[in-house]
Amino acid sequence: MLTKALMTVHLQEGLLKLTVLLLLCSLGTAGVAGATTITFAPPNDAGHVFSTNTNDVWATGRGMVFQMAGDVTINSAGVLQDLTAIQLSYAVYQVAGATGDVRTNQVLLRSGGALTTTSGLQYVDFSFAPLLLATGNFYHLEISFTGNSNRNFFYNNNNIAWSQTVFSLLDGTQGGDTSNIVVGAFRFEVVPAAIGGAPEPATLTLALCGFGVAAWYRLRRR
Repeated sequence: MLTKALMTVHLQEGLLKLTVLLLLCSLGTAGVAGATTITFAPPNDAGHVFSTNTNDVWATGRGMVFQMAGDVTINSAGVLQDLTAIQLSYAVYQVAGATGDVRTNQVLLRSGGALTTTSGLQYVDFSFAPLLLATGNFYHLEISFTGNSNRNFFYNNNNIAWSQTVFSLLDGTQGGDTSNIVVGAFRFEVVPAAIGGAPEPATLTLALCGFGVAAWYRLRRR
């Protein structure tokens, strides 16, 4: 039979191992739980500053429309701009298609805005409650502001739609219509999600950690 002192030593060793295990679990989930930023850029143009000290029709709304080829959850949207004390607004809609006037019968999903001053040309991101973009559906991100931008950056994609990851039929809009030949620089922050029914890496890591802790507890009781 183990003496009380020896049992204490084993218990202390077990607690140390448990502490290390929990630390590894913490580091493992921190490494996989972060969101991913997808920055949209057409393959046929590198983009450049088209105009300075003008609104360049952002007052009527500029954005991008797309169809989803897979489920994705986003929690922020951003636009590349150079602004000084400008009220910048955003909206995310579900729409019926990816060509023509996409504002027809659109459904507002997220919206907001803020008085914005940037440090030169930089991304301005708006955070919101996680939003599922479902496979097969069409969506429209639209940004608008009155007043002048210091510099307006666009890609001249010549009205040719492109795909990135599970975002397809990407194209720029102006006043809710896809007939314009340029598209602004936009990005989304994508929340990690299960792919093909497999558990998220963070969920899997937590499950394995829980199994390890339970196993240690059973061994300690023996």
